[in-house]
Amino acid sequence: MYEKILNFVNFGPAGASDAQGVTEQAQAAPGGGFGSLIFLLVILVLMWVMLFLPQRRQEKKHKEMISSLKKGDKIVTSAGIIGKIVSISNDTIRIATGDRTEIDITKNAVAGILSSKSSAEEKVSEEENPDEKEDVEKKK
Repeated sequence: MYEKILNFVNFGPAGASDAQGVTEQAQAAPGGGFGSLIFLLVILVLMWVMLFLPQRRQEKKHKEMISSLKKGDKIVTSAGIIGKIVSISNDTIRIATGDRTEIDITKNAVAGILSSKSSAEEKVSEEENPDEKEDVEKKK
């Protein structure tokens, strides 16, 4: 009984029984390692799907966001700088970060759009004409 426990802990006894274990393994796997190769391929495909596809989707969304930038949009950079777009060139964007402070950043440094110019214009028009909004709500 103790011998079985020791064999389990030591992964088998030394000596003649090792040869017996090798012959049993050779008899147990007549088909070669084709099954383990398929298993390895399935694991690699799952890893690729789990790691690389979400990254590609995120890169695609970031490119779409960068292409939709307009003059007047309020953005945040990857460094945490918040500013309003003054001008856009091929690879860089000039943003105003303060009263008289403008900096040039690369387009890839834009982390997100805080408010776009079109949504800001809608807010201004609502603030200028609050009576029109109230009239529309009363009609409902």
